[in-house]
Amino acid sequence: MERLLVATPEPAVRVVTLNRPTKLNASDRESWETLGRVFRGFAQERTIRLVILTGAGGNFSAGDDINAYAATRGDELAGAAYRAAIHEAHKAIEEAPFPVVAAIDGVCVGGGCSIALCCDFRIGTAAARIGIPAAKLGLVYSLEHCQRLAATVGLGNARRMLYRGDIVSGAVAHAMGFLDELAEGDALLAAHAFGTPMARNAPLSIAASKTTLSAIAMGLASTRQTEIAAAFSKADRSLDAVEGARAFAEKRQPSFTGE
Repeated sequence: MERLLVATPEPAVRVVTLNRPTKLNASDRESWETLGRVFRGFAQERTIRLVILTGAGGNFSAGDDINAYAATRGDELAGAAYRAAIHEAHKAIEEAPFPVVAAIDGVCVGGGCSIALCCDFRIGTAAARIGIPAAKLGLVYSLEHCQRLAATVGLGNARRMLYRGDIVSGAVAHAMGFLDELAEGDALLAAHAFGTPMARNAPLSIAASKTTLSAIAMGLASTRQTEIAAAFSKADRSLDAVEGARAFAEKRQPSFTGE
């Protein structure tokens, strides 16, 4: 079975489905490596404007496959490679130059929340089950994951989620700020509708904003100033900037190309 399914519902949109339904879409090393590779590949495709990340079988993701990782104990190289695959998958999602929207239903726990927090937005159903039970397992959420969590839900709610380890409904997760919107029906359709207006906007502008906001969220704004300035300059000097001004003057919808 393929660990990851990729669909193209329209030319500028990709839907990526985590596909281990019998494992609640928990990811083993192959899954993590595939996820990172797919998103890095997407970043090279200039026509992509929106990616929706979801899970098969009515669940988003139970996170890391604990049994698969446990099998690497005693093998330092295998363990390091496994951890590197997880880190690379997270970074590939987070650094993608287009909006990434998580469509969440069912289970989204532990490492599933980590994946969702690497996305720009999270759209989920009220019936979704969301939480980080690390403290109940004797585990610790990493610094990067804690930074993403606190930037999303605030420090107080981050403490609540990590200290209590509760699994809460999508409705509660929305009230806490983890979910950006509650889907009244299908989470995937809601995520598509949520992201469509973004897909029409200037991609270089969005990429620059994403670089800037990600740096702020991770406390790296001062160390990534050169990268941020380069992204700003690229967008400011683009043909899309010219097109945006022209379309505004002509009172029409702009046609952006990412150039």
